[in-house]
Amino acid sequence: MKHLSFSNTTDRFIKILGANGGKSHNTDFTSLQISKNIVIDAGNLTNKTHDIIKEIDHILITHSHLDHIVDIGFLIDNTYELRKKPLKIYGRKENLENIHKHILNWEIWPDFTKIPLINSKENAIELIPIELNKPFSIDNITIKAIQNNHTKSSNGYLIEKEDHALLCTSDTFCCDAIWETVNSNKKISTVIIDVSFPSRMEKLASDSKHLTPKLLHEELKKLTRKDITLHLFHIKPLYQEEISKEVKNLNLLLNNGSILKTNDLIEY
Repeated sequence: MKHLSFSNTTDRFIKILGANGGKSHNTDFTSLQISKNIVIDAGNLTNKTHDIIKEIDHILITHSHLDHIVDIGFLIDNTYELRKKPLKIYGRKENLENIHKHILNWEIWPDFTKIPLINSKENAIELIPIELNKPFSIDNITIKAIQNNHTKSSNGYLIEKEDHALLCTSDTFCCDAIWETVNSNKKISTVIIDVSFPSRMEKLASDSKHLTPKLLHEELKKLTRKDITLHLFHIKPLYQEEISKEVKNLNLLLNNGSILKTNDLIEY
């Protein structure tokens, strides 16, 4: 796995700003940088250098669980004075409502959707609703929210640039729609998928809608393609070593895939 700065490689890659489903002394909540100014989720943004965070203009939210939205308030707080345009947060209607109601509500954090920027008449944050399977573009990247199986309003993201694509499932349980998308779209070369708990904890994984190594092994029977590189993320820190052993024994890291760590770069 490469460890390079964002500016020293091609722009058809993902930088892992945070890779885990929990926070500890050496793991971070999930956040993926897909271009200089676009990230998926806000689990681990503000411990990055100021040069990185001041460039972030777009956040794609997969769902409104705390580990995926926690740094929204801190990011706008740390970059407010520098901004000339709003921080745009994209997500399904229910997730944006949760962020507005429970975070940007003046009680937990100021409502930056109503606070104008110093250098603009626009407000500091803009919430932009999106729908499943309806593509939209930011700069030269095409983005589409795809069905997963976690919360009622959760989704993964399909990221396309030119003739190349990557699918990030975000947190998910068993889901036919994920594999139907991968099997039918030959542009997709890379999949990043959730494995949160060891297989002995299948009941908890099922109740909380996450995968285990054995569940993923069964899910991969739905994959008809042989050319997909598979990366795993969202592992709970307590089970990192146990899950890593299971993943190796089950040969889940297809085509030189990896268990992702913070600061990894993956090309697609």
